[in-house]
Amino acid sequence: MKESPKARIMASFAGAADCHFHIMDAAFPTVPNAVVSNMTASVDQYRVFAAERGTTRGIVVQPSLYGTDNRHTLGAVAALGSGYRAVVVINDRLAYDQICGLHVQGARGVRFNQVQVGSTTMDMMPKVAQAIAHLGWHLQLHMKASELVRHEAMLSDLPVPLVIDHCGRVNPGDPARTGLDTLLRLLDSGRTWIKLSAPYLNTRSRAPYYDDAVAIAQLFADTNEDRVLWGSDWPHVTEADNPPAPGPLAEFLVSCLGDEVRLRKALVDNATALYGF
Repeated sequence: MKESPKARIMASFAGAADCHFHIMDAAFPTVPNAVVSNMTASVDQYRVFAAERGTTRGIVVQPSLYGTDNRHTLGAVAALGSGYRAVVVINDRLAYDQICGLHVQGARGVRFNQVQVGSTTMDMMPKVAQAIAHLGWHLQLHMKASELVRHEAMLSDLPVPLVIDHCGRVNPGDPARTGLDTLLRLLDSGRTWIKLSAPYLNTRSRAPYYDDAVAIAQLFADTNEDRVLWGSDWPHVTEADNPPAPGPLAEFLVSCLGDEVRLRKALVDNATALYGF
């Protein structure tokens, strides 16, 4: 089936960035009791995906199952070249000179995955934020919106920008949409960014439309269109049994943002401002 023009929207914007994907190797050591299965998703395979989408820059995000061993992620950044950066996983015990070494290799943020948990805790976040602040890094948080509320005060006080994963993990099945107002307040502050990624984690309507996830993402864009980003979440590790087609993921972004001004911001301008391409 021929893709719709919406499915190729990234190619319309020079310098479009995929702000969330993983490079993986089935032979790379994983943490004990990893929640998701390891797989191979190579740099060469990603290059094909990116060429088909029309993105030329991006962010390699450390997978949760590799813990704090960032060698594979940083190696991928080196292989992909100057248009790429990394979000790594570290704990609050890493020395500052080691953090600076990660910066030289392309790291620009630290991920706290509180859904596939194990390597980091929320208690570590303030100390890590202090350690990375002078480097201009950010903290990236993957947490269900329903659990975000009790951390709002701490997150608002961080000395670094905050990036929220995967549409804030708002549960459309929750009539109160617990945590949504917290996300909107954080966005409105101007110090928080949100990735319009992985709608399949936050929907009951499913592909190809993700209507309920679209409705929530539109609220984010209406609150602060200068703080939204797009990520493919390739290779869709959580969806190994039923991976999404690339076309609907691109169409999801178009449905969320609609006009060319907002699309350019999410794909180019906002990503450039945050990651320093």
